[in-house]
Amino acid sequence: MLALIACASIPSTAAAVVCAPPGDAKPVARYTTPVRGWTDTLSISTLQLDANGSFRWSGLPGPPSVIGGCWRREGELLRFETHALDGGDGVKRAMPEPLTQADLDRVTRYEHKDIRTIAQAVEAGLLANGRLWAHQTRTAGEPVRVKLYEPTIGIPPGDAKVTLSLADGRVVEGEQLSEDDQVIDRHPRPAGGEYLFASLPPGAAIKSIGIVFANQPDRPRTVPIEGATRLLYMIEFDANDTGSIFGGVMRVKVLANGNLEGVPSDNGPAFERVP
Repeated sequence: MLALIACASIPSTAAAVVCAPPGDAKPVARYTTPVRGWTDTLSISTLQLDANGSFRWSGLPGPPSVIGGCWRREGELLRFETHALDGGDGVKRAMPEPLTQADLDRVTRYEHKDIRTIAQAVEAGLLANGRLWAHQTRTAGEPVRVKLYEPTIGIPPGDAKVTLSLADGRVVEGEQLSEDDQVIDRHPRPAGGEYLFASLPPGAAIKSIGIVFANQPDRPRTVPIEGATRLLYMIEFDANDTGSIFGGVMRVKVLANGNLEGVPSDNGPAFERVP
C-alpha cells in the first residue's frame, strides 16, 4: 500500500511530452494498487501503460488525482519518469498580491498600535514579507532572493540550481539557503527552496532566471523576468514535471505472473495486472 504525497500541476499550453518506445510491449496493460489518502482511507488507483511509452496513474488521493510520464523496460525492471501531463516546462513566475492599508489595519486594529507602516509590520513578522519584497525595488547593496516552491503542499525542490541572467550578459549562481536560514513566507505557504544572491552590482538588471532540477540535469528551465530590479522573485514549480515525485524516477520489477513488484529502494508499490 502506498501513502502518496500530493503534488501540484501548473497548466501549460505547450505540446505534450513525446515518450520513446518502451522496448517491450508485454507490460502494456492496466494495473491496480491500493493507495492511502491523508485521512488514512484506502482506495484503488489505476496504472495504465501504453505502447507509445507513456503511463497514466489515476485515482490518487491528490491533488492532483492523476500523474503521468514515460516508462521503459530495463532488464527485469520497468522505469517510470514523471512529466507534466500536458507538457511544458513546469515552472512559472508567481506574483503575490501587494500588501495594502487594509492588511495593515487588520493586524493593528486591536494591538501593535506603535506600528504605523506596512514595512514596520513586515519587519515585526505581522505581515508576509514576500508580498512586500516581490513588488519592492532593490536599492544599492541589497541582496536578491528567489523563492522556488510547489504551491499546493510545499514539496521541496531538492538540490536545484538557480541562476540569474543579467542584462550585461553575466550569469550569477545563487546560494541555496538551509531551512533554518529561509525567511520568505514559510507558513502556511509557500515552503520550498530559497536562494540568495548577495553580491549583485547595485544597478544589475535581471533578464531571466535559470533553474536546473537535480533529477533532470539535462532539462534546464528559463523564466523571463519583468521588473528587473526587484528584491524577490517567486517561482512556482510543477512537482510532476520537474521530477520531484518519488525522486523523479520509480522502478518496479516485472513478475512471471505479469504483476509488478515495487523496488524497496524506490519505495514503490506493488501493482496487480488487470486481466
